[in-house]
Amino acid sequence: MSTSRKILVVAGEVSGDRIAASVLRQAAVLAKAKDIELDLYGIGGEECKEAGVRRYFTAEQMQVVGFQEVAKKYRFFKSVFADMKWVLDDPETKPDVLFLVDYPGFNIRLAREAKKRGIRVVYYVSPQVWAWKAGRIKQIVETVDTMLVVFPFEVELYTKAGMKDVQFVGHPLVELLDDEEQGFTSRTEFADRMVIPADRPWLVLFPGSRKEEVERHLKIMVGAARAFGGSQYHTIVVKSPTLEDSLYTSLPPEIAQFRSSSKDTHELMHHAKFGILKSGTTTLEAGLANLPGVICYKTSIFTYQLARSMVKLKMIGLINIVLEKKLYPELIQTNMSVGNIAGALTDVSSRTDSFTKELRSLRSMLRSEGRPSDRVARILLQ
Repeated sequence: MSTSRKILVVAGEVSGDRIAASVLRQAAVLAKAKDIELDLYGIGGEECKEAGVRRYFTAEQMQVVGFQEVAKKYRFFKSVFADMKWVLDDPETKPDVLFLVDYPGFNIRLAREAKKRGIRVVYYVSPQVWAWKAGRIKQIVETVDTMLVVFPFEVELYTKAGMKDVQFVGHPLVELLDDEEQGFTSRTEFADRMVIPADRPWLVLFPGSRKEEVERHLKIMVGAARAFGGSQYHTIVVKSPTLEDSLYTSLPPEIAQFRSSSKDTHELMHHAKFGILKSGTTTLEAGLANLPGVICYKTSIFTYQLARSMVKLKMIGLINIVLEKKLYPELIQTNMSVGNIAGALTDVSSRTDSFTKELRSLRSMLRSEGRPSDRVARILLQ
């Protein structure tokens, strides 16, 4: 006789959606083998939907950046949180497990509500408590049953804080790229398939996955690409699959526009020469793809000043934090200018060999035993 397992998932960002979906697909395989009937529902993006999640809200609806942007949508988030509490309370939807992926501002609060109701909480991809808002770790220890971290140094951090069940499962990006690279083709074949000119090296721009980021970053990045490369490179702008094309209409015709799956984006990184990278997970993806480049970020003055007062680290690029050195130049706020980016790229281009050599140990640093998706899926089904 089969048993059932209700899993409420909250992956409130596009990056978390992909990570959660990978776990849930593997959970479905394991559940079938164990004759467990899975019921998946909650908040996620398109990949979670394809993995079988019934969505109350989408990751696209939930994704914002900066304190001011969150404040503008306060009523919306308050309503969503109330709905999620109702899901926790309703006997028909009360889950066996609450599966949270990153997205700390919302998820830590929801974990507290689940804990009050005796619901098991599994949190995958820790909030960056080592970077800012360190006080959150106390709330996490009090409300989360199992913390599954993706950086090895996070285990000691949580253990010292009193977390009884914290496990380093490996970074999901390593697993993803390992799988994707088996299907990578030559640069020429890839260019033909994606209809991208291949006669010159590629300079790839990643302005961001949020509307506010593209509005602040794109024009400066394009100007920097021109100042740095001129006609030596083909400039390619990677467009977010969740954003409207109207955000990119100002691009000059000689700049290629690229919108595709994460696999194709990673293969583009693999074949590219340099990147201008929005700070965030993109920088770690670039490092894992051995793509040299420059890290940039610009937000509102209010958000920047508030974040600056909270952040404990001297670096903001995730790849630099993991490597414990500022390998990728970082240009933030007023330092993010056309001239500064072009100058930083010129410096990077002068030391490409030594730059990529620094990245060779990155994957081994972020591996653990087994595949992260399989380990997390097994924990969910315990």
